[in-house]
Amino acid sequence: VVTAVAVISSTPKLAQAAPGYALFEGTLQTNGGGPVSDGNYGLTFHIHDGKAVKAAWSEGPVWVTVLQGRFAHSLGSKTPLPWATLAAMKAPELRIQVGKEAALPGVALHDSWIASSARSLACTGCVSLSQLKFDGDMNLGGNSIKAKNGLFTGEVTAGVVKANTFIGDGSKLTGINLPSGTCKAGQAVTGVGGDGSLVCASLAKSLPNDGLEQLSNGTLSNQFGDSYGMANNLAIPDNTGSAATVNVTVEDIGTAVDLQVRVKVQNTDLSKVSMTLLPPNDKKTGMTLCDPCGIKDAKALDITYSKDKGPASGDLGSWVGKNPKGLWTLKVLDADFCVPQKPGNKDLCSPNNGTDGQVQAFDVNVKTLANSKLQAKGALITTAGIQLSVLAKAPVLCSAKTRGMMYVDSATDQLLICRKTGLWGNVVINECGNKKIETGESCDDGNVKSGDGCDALCQNECGNGKVEPAEQCDPKDPATGAKCSSDCKLIKYGKLWLETPDYRFYPVKYPHQTYSESKAVALCKSVGLRLWRDESGSKNDTNWAYDYNNNHNLGGHDICYKINDACNGNQQGHTGTWKLFTANWSNDIKEISGGNNGSTVYVLNHLHHSGTNESSASWCSIRPQSSSVQWLSASNGSVNVGNYAVVLCSEGK
Repeated sequence: VVTAVAVISSTPKLAQAAPGYALFEGTLQTNGGGPVSDGNYGLTFHIHDGKAVKAAWSEGPVWVTVLQGRFAHSLGSKTPLPWATLAAMKAPELRIQVGKEAALPGVALHDSWIASSARSLACTGCVSLSQLKFDGDMNLGGNSIKAKNGLFTGEVTAGVVKANTFIGDGSKLTGINLPSGTCKAGQAVTGVGGDGSLVCASLAKSLPNDGLEQLSNGTLSNQFGDSYGMANNLAIPDNTGSAATVNVTVEDIGTAVDLQVRVKVQNTDLSKVSMTLLPPNDKKTGMTLCDPCGIKDAKALDITYSKDKGPASGDLGSWVGKNPKGLWTLKVLDADFCVPQKPGNKDLCSPNNGTDGQVQAFDVNVKTLANSKLQAKGALITTAGIQLSVLAKAPVLCSAKTRGMMYVDSATDQLLICRKTGLWGNVVINECGNKKIETGESCDDGNVKSGDGCDALCQNECGNGKVEPAEQCDPKDPATGAKCSSDCKLIKYGKLWLETPDYRFYPVKYPHQTYSESKAVALCKSVGLRLWRDESGSKNDTNWAYDYNNNHNLGGHDICYKINDACNGNQQGHTGTWKLFTANWSNDIKEISGGNNGSTVYVLNHLHHSGTNESSASWCSIRPQSSSVQWLSASNGSVNVGNYAVVLCSEGK
């Protein structure tokens, strides 16, 4: 095979950062002059200085793909090219070896190849910047000169001069009017005049009263909306010459920027009603809100007066810019007797009480620029803490409007808070995790971790609808709630049915169709109880609960006697006290057996006084209802219990 060189060129990568690589493209031909077969060929590349036998650089063998005789390879991609060595060569040439064959004749590398390596070489023929001299203007064609520093000995001509810092006193600058003068107290500089004089403005006039919100970027505000109104409805005297009088006290909350008055009244004929508003600074004439307050036989009025929708006489807008604190009085006067027989008057007109309708609402709504309080619209973060006032008495009357206000009592050093009750009370600070159940806590297990029954806020997790790691179930969990106790443990047996001086008896669901004594014994043991046996035996027996006192008066049939009487709400004789009756008992039967109202449920006991008997029992059948239990029957022997049955298991005291 022979090789014919097509192109040798430096790549962009080489131009950016030497040493790099050079792209070599060529063809492989057969001895006959045609292209070699397509495939991968192992090529080794060598660079020699002229006819030198030893190569100055070699790379390969590398596998290249040949298609239609053509191939390409990046020289230096495997072994870096020695640019400094190549630049020093007088006649560099590239030789290619195919496989283990002898190297093909070399291809000369031209000056363009060597020039591509100049970036990696030291400057040997460079011109010093000090030797450069311009004998005319340099035109950059609209481009800019970027430099760290600039030194000009002549003039600088520019459309705009920008600088971050001006050094020097400017004494030799010409054509610039420097600012001069000072502002008076209470003023601030707002600009510089054309003659260099300062332009000043009053701070009070330039910053509005509500400017706090602007200065704080909306995080602080002294603007508030407060409403003061009557507590209860007030009857209107029926043409007695006396007016229904309602008083509302507005607290000292600051300067009003808006004030509105809302009135809601009912009367048999509003055309005979007039209303007068007496503000704090006028208790004689006041403002006439309406006279009359409606058309003939109109019976209801709900209206809000403002600076834009004013009263018949007077101006609520006059209160803007003033403090509206003090007593505001509304007078509603009825000037005609009502007639209860007229349509729609019956519920309003009361001749016996001498009244006609009522005042249902009188509200003074004030938007203020407060002079005594401040609102933070986000989180308030301080670096030096918050200090509350220490006072001998409450700073204000505790009300719905001051709810949440706090101060420190100077006598007791207690932190007091205005509560929703309208009374000042102690702030209770509890420490969750101190193993003490304090006010506001339902548990405290000594840590602030959730998932252990007591959450991080010291609240019981049982009952939250989730089965936590420390719980077997949760009463409010849809999947486990039906069989979950109040302490979040799966119910293994029912409530206490029967109690004797020595034992307690509980029902356990029996899951089999027919009675088996060995299965009943195992079932009781599985829930930590034992099957009752009215015979003598050891108190410590792990399978049976024996009548170790030898009373022998509570056999399986005796238990059924007691169940029969319990269905009627009575106690039957023999040993023991029946604990559940009616609805509670019925619910427990259904919960443990899985039955419903009307289901037949079998109660299974050991066959009385019989020793062991695998297939026979003393049993009785009952039927739970919504609030009672119905007795059905009782017997001894084998029994098919169907789907609903319980075994009475016992535990010793």
